[in-house]
Amino acid sequence: MTRNSLMIGAGVAALASAALLLTPVSAQEIPTNHDAAIKACSTVNPSQPVKVVNAVDDGSGIGFSLVWLNDKDGNLWMCDADDAGKVYSYSIVAKDLLDGAGPEMIGLELASDGTYDGKPQETAEKVCAAYLTGGGKVLASASDGLEVDPGFVVFVGDKDGKFYLCNATSDAAVWAFEPIGDPLTFDEQKQQS
Repeated sequence: MTRNSLMIGAGVAALASAALLLTPVSAQEIPTNHDAAIKACSTVNPSQPVKVVNAVDDGSGIGFSLVWLNDKDGNLWMCDADDAGKVYSYSIVAKDLLDGAGPEMIGLELASDGTYDGKPQETAEKVCAAYLTGGGKVLASASDGLEVDPGFVVFVGDKDGKFYLCNATSDAAVWAFEPIGDPLTFDEQKQQS
């Protein structure tokens, strides 16, 4: 699998970011209607037409959607949007940002069968927190909704109070890492069929 992150902008509004910090992981999540997020993510993609791969709750607990798209060239995109159609993070996913150095970074060792031993979601959380210079704190995490390799979307905060959305897999690869804050703005795009 090949993925990478190309930062296009920054994402979840200040109020939503504060809610993310205050929302306990075990709290009941706000149900998400993915329709508005799918439409917004599909419309702003610069390489039309797009095909929706999947849409799932992003794991923040505040009603946002993580939308996966393929563009006309087959590139995989990850988009985080709310049910009002505001986009907070948009990344092309093509390769491991750590170039295979993630396992060493977090002390993950190969098991005798050539796989990594441990809990996949905890591995993703650790590598996302370690990706920040000086480390970060995991705020929330959930399955990323892709069937390829156990992947997870992880929200992390740094010591300066900034928030980031990370996509990582059970082998300690980081596929996307984006700052989030205010909704992104895009040039007007027209949906093609």
